[in-house]
Amino acid sequence: MKAVTLVLLPGMDGSGKLFAPFVRALPDHIKPLVVSYPADLALDYAGHLEYVMAALPLDGPFLLLGESFSGPLAMMTAAQNPAGLRAIILCATFATWPLTLPASVARLLVSLGIFRLKSTPLIQRLLLGKNASAELRELFFAALDNVRPEVLAARARAVTTVNCSRELSRCPAPILALVAERDRIVSPGCVEHIRRIRPDTTFVRIDSPHLILQCATQEAVRVITAFLETV
Repeated sequence: MKAVTLVLLPGMDGSGKLFAPFVRALPDHIKPLVVSYPADLALDYAGHLEYVMAALPLDGPFLLLGESFSGPLAMMTAAQNPAGLRAIILCATFATWPLTLPASVARLLVSLGIFRLKSTPLIQRLLLGKNASAELRELFFAALDNVRPEVLAARARAVTTVNCSRELSRCPAPILALVAERDRIVSPGCVEHIRRIRPDTTFVRIDSPHLILQCATQEAVRVITAFLETV
């Protein structure tokens, strides 16, 4: 099969370090390109989009995968119809505010400094589930270790006001959405919102907590590889 680049946009940590198990499992014809966001700059979605656009390959076809926080960035990028884009993969993500908790309450928690508790066991349990491997736990803490709390707070504030419904509707490429069956971050309503806007999306549910690519790596690779064959 002809080689294709898979551009990977990370979750809220922004480092891309958590992609390591997934990258190792990819077949040879899928070439990963991991995008990282600044760990010391408090940016909104528009600011992050500049880094994504600058990282896109210019010399061949590519898939664009947005994980969690970066799902809206994948939609924003796709709406600009960049040359070479062949498909979008939305991984445990959303087009609008994803939690059942009201966004106003979330903004209050952010203002009170919740992200100074960024590496607590509770946050780890929410994202990784209770059966995460030692390697994944180590990667999780390493990914968050160098990110300033104010940077995480800025990303969280961006999520509370994001609405990429229009960008999603304008996406010119096929869309695959990976849905975590045990997701405690992204509400089921987010999946239905995407379905309403883009009923042509291919939805695949995977038995995993929020971090699908890390907790159900082999299944995710199998689904993405099969999807690639269709596009």
